[in-house]
This record gives sequence, structure tokens and C-alpha cells, in this order.
Amino acid sequence: MGKNHHRHKDKRSVSNNLLKSLKWFLIWTIIYGLLYIIFNFLLKEMLGTFPFYQVKFISILILGLCFSISARIIHSLIHKKHIYLGTDVFIFWTLAYGLSIWFFEFLKDLFIDKLNLTILSNVWLGFMFIAIGIFFSIKIIKRIEFGISRPKIRAPSQIVSGILLLVAGILTFRFSTIIFLNWLKWGEGLAWSWLLGLGLIIAGILVLVAWWRNNVLQHRIGIKFGRW
Repeated sequence: MGKNHHRHKDKRSVSNNLLKSLKWFLIWTIIYGLLYIIFNFLLKEMLGTFPFYQVKFISILILGLCFSISARIIHSLIHKKHIYLGTDVFIFWTLAYGLSIWFFEFLKDLFIDKLNLTILSNVWLGFMFIAIGIFFSIKIIKRIEFGISRPKIRAPSQIVSGILLLVAGILTFRFSTIIFLNWLKWGEGLAWSWLLGLGLIIAGILVLVAWWRNNVLQHRIGIKFGRW
């Protein structure tokens, strides 16, 4: 009798967890889909005529930043928490959302061109495919960042952000001449891209230094530094 009761309780608990997961999957998929539609439209209307926005990496970063800030605000409102916009929102999560969007846009085009999945050519289905991809990408990143259970699997966002910023800065220098001179024929943009690349490299170094200061130095000399 006791074993049957526990089995029934466990099955009910699993069922409740599945329903809860499904509910949040649907909620956030719809949210990401709406954000993708809204920001794609608004950013193209506002910035589409500017040469810098035609550079895919820059447009993805701007879209990722919009996603990062909006998702944090929406999450805080849903869970009735104070809205907190820290450096991780502007750096780590901007890159996480931006790269997730870029990857699933690339994957959608690949499926259409190489696998002939023309169903994804439908505007709304394409939006939902990308929204679902964003949901699972962010879910995986959060599991890695915050851990699944104790002991936690942890990859500090400052380290990841610093490395990604350094790589982005180096790539900006590497491809700026090709993009701005050969493709866009915009000489002034080359100078701006070099400035952007330098800024990204400096930002990456500062983020890594901040992580080292907060997580290594304070343990070695016993001084507590404030969070960056």
C-alpha cells in the first residue's frame, strides 16, 4: 500500500513538473518570438539605412542587447522581482542572445537550402523556429552558468564574456578591411570598425581583470573587493 502510494505520488510529481516545464516553454517561446518580430522590424526601420547596421555582427549584437534587456525586465515582472540590469546583461547575455539568434538564423537558412525544408520559408514558422532555438540555447547556457544541482557546474560569465569580447575585437580588426572597403565601399566605416575592435579588446581585458580581481586576488591577499 505504502509503495503504491509513493509511486502514485512520484508519477504525479513528474507529471506536474512536465506540465510546469511545458507551460514555461510555451510562455518563453511566445515571448522570444514576439521580441524577434518586434525588434527585427523596429531596428530595420530605425537603423536599416546606416552602413554599420548592414554588418551582420553589429546588427546581431544590437539585437542581442535588445533581447537581453527586454528578457531581464520581462522575467523580473513575471516573477515580481526588482529589475536589475548589471554588466552581465550588457555583455554576457547580449553575446548569448546575439549568438543564439545568429546560429538559428544560419541553421534555418541551411535547412531551407540544403535539406529543402521549405516549410521554414513561411515567415511565422521561421520566427517560431528561431524562438524555440533561442529558448533552448538560453536554457542550456543558464544550466551551465548557474548549475543544475550541487555541486554546481559553473562557467563564470565574466570569463566567457571577456574571451568572447577579445575574439570579437580581433575578428573586427581581421575582417574590417574586407567588409568596409571591399563590400560596402565605405572608407569612413573602416576607421569606426577599428575603433570598435579596439573598444572590444579593451573591454575584454577589463572584464578578465575584473574577474581575476574579484575571484583570485581577494582570496590570495584576504581583501574583499567590490563586484565590478
